[in-house]
Amino acid sequence: MGKTKTTIRKKNLWRSIITGILGLLALMGLLNCVGCQAFRTIPQTGQQKREDMKSELAALIDEFRTSVPKLMKKAMIPGVAIALFDRKGIIWTEGFGTTDLKRKIPVTPDTLFHIGSISKTFTATAVLLAVQDGLLDLDEPVTTYLPNFKVYSRYEANPEQKITLRHLLSHCAGIPHETSGCNMLEVTDSFEDRVRSLYGTWLKCPVGQGYSYSGAGYDLAAYVLQTVSGIPFQQYMTERVFQSFGLFQSTIDHNDIHDSANLAIGHTIGIAENPPAHGMLGAGGIWMSASDLAQFTRLLMNRGTFEGKHLLDESLIDAMLTPHAVAYEEDQWLYGLGIMLGKKQIGKRDVHILQHGGGGGGYQTLYEYYPEYGIGAVVLTNRVPHSVLSDLIIGRRLLEEGVLENRYPAPAWDIQQCTLKWTGWADHTPSAYKSEWKKYCGRYKCRFSGYKIKWWAKLALALDLDKYTPRIKVFEKKGYLCLTESKLLQSMNHYPYLQVDEKLEEVEPGLFFTASGSALDLRGEIPTWRNYRLKKR
Repeated sequence: MGKTKTTIRKKNLWRSIITGILGLLALMGLLNCVGCQAFRTIPQTGQQKREDMKSELAALIDEFRTSVPKLMKKAMIPGVAIALFDRKGIIWTEGFGTTDLKRKIPVTPDTLFHIGSISKTFTATAVLLAVQDGLLDLDEPVTTYLPNFKVYSRYEANPEQKITLRHLLSHCAGIPHETSGCNMLEVTDSFEDRVRSLYGTWLKCPVGQGYSYSGAGYDLAAYVLQTVSGIPFQQYMTERVFQSFGLFQSTIDHNDIHDSANLAIGHTIGIAENPPAHGMLGAGGIWMSASDLAQFTRLLMNRGTFEGKHLLDESLIDAMLTPHAVAYEEDQWLYGLGIMLGKKQIGKRDVHILQHGGGGGGYQTLYEYYPEYGIGAVVLTNRVPHSVLSDLIIGRRLLEEGVLENRYPAPAWDIQQCTLKWTGWADHTPSAYKSEWKKYCGRYKCRFSGYKIKWWAKLALALDLDKYTPRIKVFEKKGYLCLTESKLLQSMNHYPYLQVDEKLEEVEPGLFFTASGSALDLRGEIPTWRNYRLKKR
């Protein structure tokens, strides 16, 4: 027993030493990056500024411009594109820094960034346009359009016959965030493969009874649109959305961006090169410039009218901007269809905000619109992680300074009918440990492919360091089968403040659930957790 404890202490000591060395190496790399030429002088390019703005506003914009390079150096962001706009058009926009640290091509307002989950706003818009054209109905079951679609639920029979496009677009279908074919860890499969791998999955919660953020649900909605329209989703998005709205610097076609000099390259700590393409089209497949994103957001401001043309019915704009679910109770953030709705104290004012953010693949992005003030802002960055995104939203700075006029009535959001955020079942009954479950115990690494990893990140993965390794541990504890996630995997969960309930309940031989509804499926050749494919160490 003494030798065992000594051995464990030695292993923990070596693990701590190696973790410290890796941290030091990472810090040295960051310091070296800070000292490189790319962060000594940050170019500011392509500035466009409305000439007739008030002098007080113009002065604050100039002051904000000087703060951007400082924030970029602090967060080591290579490139940033920012836009400020109102119902009439762009007030100010500018590019800062470079598309990447090698080529050092200056960023402009027209540089393409991967906007990540902001793509959900556009997917919702595309679906609503199809509703307007009579192709789709928000409240028809998905099986009307996909007769072979099938999912499972521990809570109800035939749940696929209840799921509608409204459920999918408001994250209330109960569908897990990821699929087993093409996800944030394995990005090499096609859009069609990603959606088909969702067939046969298990829902997290009953249909329509809980908000649970789901990228997979948005890809399913996009696939429905592709199937009914008879044309690829990329083509529908290009022709029906981008071209109709005059967004000529936007694309969802990976072939359009390959080797483009007008593309901001994503930078991620530990990743030498992000995948050039992925199948998450409806959930996060769009590349767009700051100027295009600002122009599109004006469609929401102007109730479906763009450049004098009425493009989207007001009733569908209302559906989009009506709260359907409570996303975060603590901050009272709500979700409509493809857009977040919230209220935040900025300076001395309570401000209503419509927004969506995006992150991943080396990019972190955000747009916001403040309906009482008729003004909005966009920020696109090409590095993750960093913590200065909200500081780079100029709209918040102007609201803090009190220079914006309250010109329009505040939206009346009725949350009484909203679906509440899913937090799990109160009657979750962990199963008593069975001797045959011993074969399940051990460490499982999530499969990881499609990325070019830096050497020190490879070492961290090999050493199974909690902070850098996507993995789980299954073990027996006090008469129950339990599960824990690594810190990295927890950080990828859209509810990081919710702890995974360690105790598992078996509902079928080899199929286990946590209280929050996440599934551990050990029945097949390739086990899965939250639909991430696993490999036992």
